[in-house]
Amino acid sequence: MEEIFIASLLIVLLATPVFAALKLNDTAPTFSLRDSDGNDFYLSDVVGAAKKENGKGVILSFFASWCAPCRSELPIIDSLTDELNGKGIKVVIIGYKEDFDQLNELLAELKVTKPLVLSDRYGKVGEKYEVRFLPTTFFIGADGKVKDMIFGEIDGVKDLRDSVKKMLK
Repeated sequence: MEEIFIASLLIVLLATPVFAALKLNDTAPTFSLRDSDGNDFYLSDVVGAAKKENGKGVILSFFASWCAPCRSELPIIDSLTDELNGKGIKVVIIGYKEDFDQLNELLAELKVTKPLVLSDRYGKVGEKYEVRFLPTTFFIGADGKVKDMIFGEIDGVKDLRDSVKKMLK
């Protein structure tokens, strides 16, 4: 049993770069998804050449209802959403391979109400971002470039704010 644990740990440590193929300063893949109200969200509306005025970037966090670390981090993201929106940062959480019924049930349970919620029901956007681990959070600057990534649970408000600082540089 100990040998299996050690082998698994080595695989994870050696394979860390495969969690996502995107690298810092890569252009974030564009996409559009619908929110629970049926409105289309286009990444290109908030970052890159066609970004809205005063926008500073977007945080994209991929999550799933079955993911325990996701359940822990979603309230942290929710608690900072108003502050981040006030700085021109759009906060978007993306339910990976789940529909709105599953997502809304989880978010109601956790009392998460502030971020924009999108459903990547078939995992197409997650494929573009090469998400292989949940949660995975991307910090995308106003220029459309990936400024930081967090693989796994955001440990607290400080970690989120540190990544936001990188995004605003």
